[in-house]
Amino acid sequence: MKERLKKVLHKNTEVLVIDYSNSKEAAMIEIILAARALIVKENKKVLVLSILNDKNYTSPKFIRILEKELKELHHLITKNAVTGISEVQKWLVKGINLWYKTQIHTFDSVDEALDFLVS
Repeated sequence: MKERLKKVLHKNTEVLVIDYSNSKEAAMIEIILAARALIVKENKKVLVLSILNDKNYTSPKFIRILEKELKELHHLITKNAVTGISEVQKWLVKGINLWYKTQIHTFDSVDEALDFLVS
């Protein structure tokens, strides 16, 4: 799981990178729960970058868990970005952003997302 969750320094600012690339539903759920545990354990403000690709399918079960975890962690997540998602998945993000206090921003590249997060 450690390879799926890592902290990177971008312009001297720490970002938690959650890599869902090539994962199916069960693995994606395992990854998000591990990320949640890490964030809760550290109990400090965090910038989050989620990386997906065209091999990921954001199932309804995954989305429900994501919604639950985001609600519980909103006070610790300062900024949230995602890369590698399809146009349909971008619409799902727009739906989540309707109720989520810290908006999830979508980007076409990791570099763009990291620049946004640390700005």
